[in-house]
Parts: sequence; C-alpha cells; structure tokens
Amino acid sequence: MIRRLHVACAAAVFELICVSPIRANGIPQPGPAPVVSLPSRDEIQLANGLNATLVPYGHVPKTTIVISIGTGSIADGARPGLAQLTTDLMKQGVRGGDAASFYRHAAKLGGAVNIGAGVDSLSVSIDVLAEHAPEAIRLLSDVLRHPTLPESELGRLKTDLKRAIAVSQSQQQGVAADAFAARLYGDGPRGHRLQESDVDAITYSDIRQYAATELTASRSRIYVAGKYDRAAVEHAIHTAFDDWAAGDLPRMDHSLPSSTGSVILIDRPGAKQSTLLIGMPVPALTSPGYTELSAANAVLGGAGLMSRLDQNLREEKGWTYGVSTQIESLRDAGLWVLFADVNTPDTAAALREIFNEIRGLAASSPSVEELKRVQNYRAGHFLMGASSREGLISQVAFVDRYALSADWLPSYIQRLQAVTPDGVRTAAQLFDPSRMTIVVAGDLSKIKYELEGVDALKGADFH
Repeated sequence: MIRRLHVACAAAVFELICVSPIRANGIPQPGPAPVVSLPSRDEIQLANGLNATLVPYGHVPKTTIVISIGTGSIADGARPGLAQLTTDLMKQGVRGGDAASFYRHAAKLGGAVNIGAGVDSLSVSIDVLAEHAPEAIRLLSDVLRHPTLPESELGRLKTDLKRAIAVSQSQQQGVAADAFAARLYGDGPRGHRLQESDVDAITYSDIRQYAATELTASRSRIYVAGKYDRAAVEHAIHTAFDDWAAGDLPRMDHSLPSSTGSVILIDRPGAKQSTLLIGMPVPALTSPGYTELSAANAVLGGAGLMSRLDQNLREEKGWTYGVSTQIESLRDAGLWVLFADVNTPDTAAALREIFNEIRGLAASSPSVEELKRVQNYRAGHFLMGASSREGLISQVAFVDRYALSADWLPSYIQRLQAVTPDGVRTAAQLFDPSRMTIVVAGDLSKIKYELEGVDALKGADFH
C-alpha cells in the first residue's frame, strides 16, 4: 500500500542570514523568517506491519538508509547491557560470514554499516552510492534477520565493553552523569549504571534469544532519503522483508524523571574543575506552551554564545569554556538539563549565577531584540538539521517516534517566530530550583563549605 504525503521538513532552502543593512555596531540586522521548500514523502506498508518511508532529496547520487526498530535496553530485563552487546555482536558478520567480509561488502557499496541501541530504539544504517541502494537494503536485512553472531567473538566484545565501563567510571564527567541518571530514573533502563558484573552475567544464549525475539517486522520502520531508483528500492524492500515474522508491537519507554529536588556531591580530590549537572522534568513536547518553553531554554543556555549563561559565566567571568542547556524529549514528559565544567574556586559562585539567571528570566521578559536573535538561531539550527540526508531522516523519524501531527515540522518556524517576550518569561517560571536534581563532582575539600551557603541550595536534600 502506497500513499504519497506532503511533509514539512526537508530540503531546506532558506535565507536565515540575508543581505541586510548593517547597524552602527557592525552586527547585521536579523533577516526575514526562512522560506522552506518541502519534498514529497512516499509511504509503503508491508503485510507484516513493517513500514517504509521514502524521501527523494538532493542532487548528489547518494542514498542514506536507516532501519529503526522499537526496542533497545528496555528489553534487557535482568541482563543490563544485553542490547548493547547484541548490537556489537551483530557487526561481526551475516549469513555465516565473518566481520571482514561484512565490512568489505559494505565498503564496495560505498559506505559502512552503523548499528546501535538506545533505550527503546535500535537502529542500523548505511550511506551508499545511489546505484547500490537496493543492495544496501538487502545487506541491512541480513544484519537484522541473518546475523552470524559468532560465539567466538563474545569474549573479546565483553572485554571491550568492560574496558569502556572502566574508562567512563574513571572520568569525572562519566561519574557525574551516572549519578545524575540514577537519581532521576532509579534503576530502570535510563538510570542503571552498567557494571562489569552485568556484562559477565550475559550469556551467548541471552544474545541469540534477544536477536530472535526483539528484531521483528512490526517493530520496524525503514527510512530512505536521497537519490534512488524508486521502483528498484521498493522491490528490494519487498524482497528482503515481505517474509519477515511480524512479531510484537514496538516497545515504548514511559519513564518519568524525578521531580523531587536533591543535591548530590561527588568527591574528586585534586580536580581542577567541578562538573555541574542540573535537571528537572518539564512538560512533553506536545503540551501547550512547549514552544515558549523551548525558547526560554534557548535564551538561558540553548543558543550557544548568544545565551545568557554563556555570556555570563564564559564571556564575562571566564569561569568555564561553556554552559549548555537542552530539553530532552521523552514520550510522556521532557527533561531540562544544564551542563558545565567550571573552575574549582568558582564553583559556588557559578551556581549562584546560574540560579540568578533562571530567576531573572522568570521575573523579567527578554527584549524583543534578544528574543529575535535566539529565534533566528534556533530556526537556522532546525533547518540545517534537515539539510542533509541523515538530518532529514532524523527529523522525519522524530515526528513518527512521538506521533506528532502532519504539520508539526512545517509549522515549527512559524510557531517559534510567534513566541513573545512575555511568553518566554511565563515559560521560564517552570524552571523551579526546588524541583531540580543537582550533581556537583569536584574537590569537596575546596568547594563543599561554599556550596552549602548557596541560597538556592539551602534546605536541599544533600547526598
């Protein structure tokens, strides 16, 4: 079944920075809202439930293919690390062949196969010369349906994974990130800190069972973007996947981050910098006012050097190389996150300034000029994200993942440009320090006393 849809995001033709009068200070005035030209999108649905999305794009004779499967570490169960180790073993050959022949095959097509697993999304992808797109689809089918999974390679892959765990646990940022996730999500797939003992517990039988039961047609969607022979690609999809078992529906993670504020201090004796991670739950991206919230995040720390936190802590005070904030999309909520590494002597002062900026934006609307700069930055970032085959697929898959409306992408820039300064101020009032999880990793002998005196942390639950 094929239906042609007109979608909103893609070949972005825009003039975010345009020829315009120069102000006295030498900074160009913001240009008009970008003009976006959108390609068509073909949908194919197989009888077994597999869906495919084809998007013709660009003039370069190359094709990007991504297969997304609705599973991941959410299916690890009592074997944390199972999805990761399974995808590692899937890279070691197909149809009884070895890794060397697998990689040579991909190289002859003009690309390399990438495989990875998240919490509830596992993907395989390749970028190839357009003439080889049908063969690339067949190769990705073999990766999912006929992986060799050589047991002889399992020991080596376990050693590699345990080494990566040890390296992460030896680094300050890795330790802080583990503590941050555990406090927000507990011991579930998003919060569990993978241990070497977890890796040791995984058996070869576990991996074979995961590959056989989790990788199924009803959980899968194929994305093809670029230049390609439409008929040949469609035929390759049917040939490679028509007889794939339907299996169960996609797994979906509905984890919600904790809204109970707390402060976690991690001692790193001798550290020259302190790692700061701050986060709290915010409304989901489909909630009313989300665009205003996104703009408020950009004003604070989500627009690079134009953001207030970067201007304050980096440009004015020189305490850090940079402060970044973002809103991570979850299925039923969002997670606002701030990250920075700051000089050890300036740790407490940096936190004061961070909370001062948060309170300041919640109390007073940004100027029209400041908001316009941030709006143009975010619009340009959005369009640049859809100006490549990979970025285009990412945008379309984002809409599919969160079941967004058909006009969500095409209307994004218009919604963003419609945000008002007062709307930003109102949205910023959601950033409540009392509901934030705050992780500080650094030399506690030099920073703890001053941290306990930060107004926003007084009365906080310290760990």
